Amino acid sequence: MSRCYDVLVFHHSKEPILPLLDNDLFIVDRTHIADESVPASVNEETDVLYLVRSAEAEADGGRSLVWPGSVQEAIGLIEEMTSIRPAVSASEGDSPIGAALLSEQLLRFKDIQMDLKRMQTVRGGSKIDLTKTEFDLLRLLISTDGVLSRQDIMEALWGTDYFGGSNSIDVHIKSLRHKLGDNPKQPQYIATVRGFGYRIAKD
Repeated sequence: MSRCYDVLVFHHSKEPILPLLDNDLFIVDRTHIADESVPASVNEETDVLYLVRSAEAEADGGRSLVWPGSVQEAIGLIEEMTSIRPAVSASEGDSPIGAALLSEQLLRFKDIQMDLKRMQTVRGGSKIDLTKTEFDLLRLLISTDGVLSRQDIMEALWGTDYFGGSNSIDVHIKSLRHKLGDNPKQPQYIATVRGFGYRIAKD
């Protein structure tokens, strides 16, 4: 797989949070419930992939994939469907990270370089595969002069309607540190402000 993804799993299509999500793709499991679908209130521009038992099953305007099946075929189809939409657009002035940051093509910190248009991250000359959340989180930390509370980070990344707990930020920070090769006890990139949040490690 050439890209990383953030995945949210819901057991029911009637979850009230679904219409509030900004997704690249909905994957709907119809292998057990044939008429399972996404809510009508979900953004019509979001692509839908239906997992079905047979190739004859209807896909209601979306695309279908026989499942269980080839994992490589599934990954290929997901990458094809999600590559249609641009990952980051310089015209997204309402981005939670802010329009000023998106006006710059590159963001640098120490040996990290972030290409905001292509949504690519390089450290020490080596490409690092980050999920969209990890990319936005690193971009937020680098572009902020000071300490960010967990609440600040949640609202910047996901808005005030986010329904998860603040510990989700800690999980993403841990994953990001691992990919950057950053030691939390002697941080080069991300420093913890105990009892409050995080800041970029400028020392």
